Amino acid sequence: MLASLVFAIAVAASPVHKPISAKIHKVPSTHVEKLNSAQFALNRFSSSSGNSEDLTNINNLFYKADIVVGTNQKLTIDLDTGSSDLWVRGSQCTDNGDGSCQGSSVDTTDSNLVDQGQTYSVKYGSGGVSGEIYTADVSVAGAKVQSLPIGVGTNLQGFANQADGLLGLGFDSISQISQALGKSANFFDGLGFTGANNVFSFYLSDAKDGDNGEVTFGGIDSSKFTGNINYVPLNSQTFWQFDATNLSFNVAGQTGAVGDSNYSTDAISDTGTSLIILGQTAADGINQAIGATYDSNQGAYAIDCGVAKTGSPIDFVFGDQQFTLSIPPQYYVLDAGNGQCISGILAGAGNGTPNIFGDILSRAYYTVYDKGNTQVGFALAKQPKRVLFIE
Repeated sequence: MLASLVFAIAVAASPVHKPISAKIHKVPSTHVEKLNSAQFALNRFSSSSGNSEDLTNINNLFYKADIVVGTNQKLTIDLDTGSSDLWVRGSQCTDNGDGSCQGSSVDTTDSNLVDQGQTYSVKYGSGGVSGEIYTADVSVAGAKVQSLPIGVGTNLQGFANQADGLLGLGFDSISQISQALGKSANFFDGLGFTGANNVFSFYLSDAKDGDNGEVTFGGIDSSKFTGNINYVPLNSQTFWQFDATNLSFNVAGQTGAVGDSNYSTDAISDTGTSLIILGQTAADGINQAIGATYDSNQGAYAIDCGVAKTGSPIDFVFGDQQFTLSIPPQYYVLDAGNGQCISGILAGAGNGTPNIFGDILSRAYYTVYDKGNTQVGFALAKQPKRVLFIE
């Protein structure tokens, strides 16, 4: 069971999301601002602002949303801030026998889908997709873009038992489809939001709470969080990437650096990765502090399941910004079945891969992706069954 869970998490954390790249894995590749803009956004947007849609939580591994493509073709997609292409499974799909082609597919005979005569290919951590490029009308959360360039996947690997496609919400600069066509293929940019509306935001639920998540385009849902939104400026308009040079961790007084020049001094916020991926030294330090030990046979840090109730929180301290994000033990201790548990903190940053803050952090903190001000913000999420404090 432990091995199968680690494999399942690896699949959800990588193939589903992390295109291989120039700085991270893709072939195409601050200081705390309790900013006026943040307060402006909070004052302007109520819980009904923007276009919101409930997400379906798949065992805390990934979150699905509904999408309408072409003439009322209804499919499901995985929402991924760690990539930038929108693609859906095609009916002429082949895989390597892993079941990636099982599920619903888009009908390209729909007159709304127009073949662009170009192909695309995106490589992910342990999978990939390639196929043909079309344009089609696309709607998510009631927000519609007409004639958006999309990929129709004809060759898939690593997407078994997942959604019917993937919507990348990174920057257009790393979109394979945009590069192939020489024009923007970014869904969110196509919505045309400007000013304070040029944001999208995520509330990710915890499966144990029996609650689903939510995505909001063009607004911030103030009913999903409490307190201030703490913003970190981006240092690259590719992924939602920020400087981690002065980012550190603290677990019950045991401290260490997250931004490490031996591995990476960058970090990204990524809804397409299930876990938190850090450099080897930071991952070892945190896991030692929480009582987890590395099991080379399983490729994960084993931990006593009781730590979920008795353990210390993992604090990530943003030195320049002077705020702390605290992850409670019930989020970082993962049930592997058969009475076994593993830590949600793994090693893997380095060699061009940044530190990755995936869904474990996003379940604790409502996350705002602010394109207008090129920053990412974190606010304490209102999860039904736990209380956290932000410093």
